[in-house]
Order: sequence, then C-alpha cells, then structure tokens
Amino acid sequence: MFLRSLFICSYLAIIYYVSSQFPSIRMVFYPTLGAFSFLFIHRVGNIRDIGRISIGAIIAATLGSFFYTIDTGAFSFFVTAILTISLIKFFQWNAAPILAVSLIPYFAHPVSIWALPVAVLASLVGLVLTLWFIDRIEQLTWITRLDPALRKMASVIVRTVKRQPVTGVTQETRN
Repeated sequence: MFLRSLFICSYLAIIYYVSSQFPSIRMVFYPTLGAFSFLFIHRVGNIRDIGRISIGAIIAATLGSFFYTIDTGAFSFFVTAILTISLIKFFQWNAAPILAVSLIPYFAHPVSIWALPVAVLASLVGLVLTLWFIDRIEQLTWITRLDPALRKMASVIVRTVKRQPVTGVTQETRN
C-alpha cells in the first residue's frame, strides 16, 4: 500500500506541476483528483468499478460544463447538483468526488464547454494508467519484499522523538 501511495502522490505532484506551468491545461489538476486517487487505490482489483466511476466523472463534468454554459447563476448550480446526485444514486457510482467534479466550472470558469470534460478524461486516464502500472509492479516478487522495507525507512525518517512531559515544572508553576 505504501508503494501505491508513493506512486499516486508522485502522479499528483507531476500533474500539478505540469498544469501550473501551462495555463491552457490548468484544469487538468483539480483537488478532487486526489480524492479519486485515494478512492481508486482501494479498488485496484475492481477495474470495472473504476471504469464506471471514471465514466460517471466525465458525464458529471460534461453536465456541469453544459449547465454552466447556459447560466452561471445559483439556479443552474442547483440543477447541476441535483441531477448529478440523481445520476450517482441511479447508477450506484458510490463516489462523492463525482459531485465535486460536476461543480468545478462554477469555481474555475472554463473558457470552453469541453475544457473540463477533456481535462477530467485526461487526468483520470493518467490515473488509471498509473494504477495499472503500480499493479504490474506489485506483481514482481522483489517489489513485494521492498514495500515493507520502504515503509520501515519512511517511518524512521518521519519518526519524532517522544519527549517525557515535564511534570515537575508544571507542578511548580501551579504552586
């Protein structure tokens, strides 16, 4: 699991860096990509479920962009939210980031109706390919032995020194 997290965080950092360098593709990185990443890490074995959720996200992004193009007000925001929630329930996608993706146009103000759906498609395809790559790497026997060693090394790096509470000083200041 640590290896998956390492690869996913690297993917997110690369997507963020690339999208911050090129303003035309800044819609590729969005905070819900991190939520999708976390969701997909736990569903690596169920590729059908990942595919359904990805398609749902693309549909929701298209729906949000369409209603944002029609009207940028609160009513179209409400319609987008209620239709997306209805689709999530109807198709049993069970992924809250889908609703967040549908509302991105109201905060990011895309220049075209297709900017967000294409960005969502590109980033989720990249995420799925990254997960596929991780799955292939984890099938190698020497990698499975390396994962606990990496986890142990990371815990040594971030370990904080536990200090004993200074009860004497606290007791003295109370008196």
